[in-house]
Amino acid sequence: MIRKKQILSALCICTAMLLTGCSTAKTDSGSTETPVSEETEQEVPPGTVSRISQDAYAWSNVAIGGGGYVTGMVYSQAEENLIYARTDIGGAYRWVETEHRWKAITDHLGSENWNLIGIESIAADPVDAGRVYVLGGTYMGNKGAVLVSDDYGETWEQHDMPFDCGANNSGRGTGERLMVHPEKNNIIYMGTRNAGLWKSEDFGKTWNAVESFPAKGNYSQEGNAIGIMWEAFHPVTHDIYVGVAEKDGTCIYTSSDDGQTWTALPANLPGMYPLHGEFSQNGKLYLAYSDNCGPNMSPQNGAVCVYEDNQFTDITPNLNDGRYGGFGAVSTDRQNPDTLVVCTLGYWSDHGDNIYRSTDGGQTWQGLFNDKNHEKHYQMNVAQADWLTWGRDEAKTGWWTADININPFNSDQVMYGTGATIYCTENMTDLGTEKDVVISFAAYGLEETAVYKMLSPDYQDNQPQLYSIMGDLTGFSHLDVTKGPDDAHFMGSSSGNNPTDLDVAYENANCAVYAVQDRMHPLWFTTDGGQNWNPVPDAPERVEGGRVCISADGGLILWSPSNTGNSNIYQYHIQKNKWFYVEGLGYGAQICADRVNPQKFYAAYNGMFYISTDGGVKFEPTGQLIADKAVIQTVVGKEDNVWLCSGTLLMYSEDGGQSFQSVKDIDFRAIGFGAPKSDSDYPVVYAMGNAGQGDGIYRSLDKGVTWERINDENHLFGNLTSFITGDSQVYGRVYFATNGRGIVMGDIAQ
Repeated sequence: MIRKKQILSALCICTAMLLTGCSTAKTDSGSTETPVSEETEQEVPPGTVSRISQDAYAWSNVAIGGGGYVTGMVYSQAEENLIYARTDIGGAYRWVETEHRWKAITDHLGSENWNLIGIESIAADPVDAGRVYVLGGTYMGNKGAVLVSDDYGETWEQHDMPFDCGANNSGRGTGERLMVHPEKNNIIYMGTRNAGLWKSEDFGKTWNAVESFPAKGNYSQEGNAIGIMWEAFHPVTHDIYVGVAEKDGTCIYTSSDDGQTWTALPANLPGMYPLHGEFSQNGKLYLAYSDNCGPNMSPQNGAVCVYEDNQFTDITPNLNDGRYGGFGAVSTDRQNPDTLVVCTLGYWSDHGDNIYRSTDGGQTWQGLFNDKNHEKHYQMNVAQADWLTWGRDEAKTGWWTADININPFNSDQVMYGTGATIYCTENMTDLGTEKDVVISFAAYGLEETAVYKMLSPDYQDNQPQLYSIMGDLTGFSHLDVTKGPDDAHFMGSSSGNNPTDLDVAYENANCAVYAVQDRMHPLWFTTDGGQNWNPVPDAPERVEGGRVCISADGGLILWSPSNTGNSNIYQYHIQKNKWFYVEGLGYGAQICADRVNPQKFYAAYNGMFYISTDGGVKFEPTGQLIADKAVIQTVVGKEDNVWLCSGTLLMYSEDGGQSFQSVKDIDFRAIGFGAPKSDSDYPVVYAMGNAGQGDGIYRSLDKGVTWERINDENHLFGNLTSFITGDSQVYGRVYFATNGRGIVMGDIAQ
């Protein structure tokens, strides 16, 4: 029997509202969603869409804590505690100080605008705090767009641009390519990778190329133009300075007449590039240089320079501390004009990237650590996302550190982005004293994983509510989907990577298995809820990846490898520690376990449906013809219930595939199942695709007879991955995968 949980406590209800930034059941546009009563049962043809949503949804994420590259952060100069963050494939965020979390502000971008979810740059208006600008465009070869908001990113106007952007290409961690004039805030400058400098004089509504600007940049990396890397305004004269990736060191141009004419600063450090430039309040321009623009290619050399009185001075930290590589970014302290910090880029020390601080304009420096002297002057606090320790005693300070910012209102807080998350210091001014600097996890609410699959077994207390696999991090077993996982339940710190498939034992939530692209250890399994993952020993062939499933009780594993040859399908008996050939199937078969009966497995092979009733030893055809690309899904708590999804055709069986019924007039890419409303009801069917109300997330409470869309045009979540499932315990809760926005979680708004 499926156990259901309703979120009833006032605390949980408030939490659900905070996760969407709502105090009542409202959409982001402010319109109140009025609950409606259930419709009277009536005879309707299968696939009919209900035009009335029975429940308003509150959207959040399964908590991980970053998981991807945070390429930049922008502090507002007009409002304290107003911060924006950009990611390379996961959209833009705004910090909500009252909730101590980030809020996604570009979820209105959907599949039609998936390329814009990678953010090349952000600009916060220094005069009008509510105004913010975003330059979106994930990959070169695709046109970008400028998004304009006057309400802190709650709503946007989109202005398509005629040039490419590369938020996930080389050089994506350089400075901000968008910058608002500090006094005449109707003027915004925009640097591009391959189309020079652009300018708007009407708050970003229209844009024109600055024809007088003399350079576009002649350095490319990994086949991608870097172009203009940043703009900065002199704090007194408001002259604009522009940093360009030029090979000969003539990388900075300035204008004192609003861009009508330009002057090149003297060449400096040919073969290096000023990735970030920032003025101090006393008019000095500080620059962080590297010999390439990172991050995929680690810089081998770098420097820190200051420009004043028409000359550059090298102020590179020289502490004999073992540092190598380049420098990713520099930030100056608005409270103390001679105080600045710089971060390394490509320094793969055991501690991570180093951060240096100077209080005398770069004449002397203090570092977080010194590898040569074995000195360490910091402590990491990642309690909210303990997986960031990555199997170590203490988390690294970070890597791919391409942006760093001193809070303009608080000199103790230095926030920086890394390849995995955001960190922020609590007491940076103590560096150089006997007191350690505390560096804390600061990415709560920001989720940027590229998710492949997640499953919710029939869990009990102290068992995982969800298992997941994803790019880069491998995956997690989530004991509590509202809290960041600990390192003990992080697959990436102890087991194989590059996962291709995942399955869980729905009658034994502590058992799960996943496949990886690794011929030495292609399968990993757990019997203790993911606290320990063990490689399945002695694989019978040197093959890898593919599809995998596990019996309902967790005792048997079936594996269909992804070898390009004619590999077999295999059964592994966990208790016997033995492999067996599977009869009746061949290479490429899709396999799936019954969610109740551990002896039943199903398969799709050569356009036919197959069943095994002996634990996967032998498969027999049921005589039912199916689509070649049909994906099999079985239903939690329902033996013999099998659904097939193949795009425009959805079919289901309640007799183990001996017969199927069709649900027509839909176009679904993925389906999944969650807890029913009551024990007597059929599990809720969730779907990703189109059932007549546009591309989105749907559910059916009546086994596919009617469908209702549960997301709206403000919640499209960018680039979706074709996988969706419900929570096996919580009625109404749905999870779906994205390529860059993590695991999105929807709950019925209370």
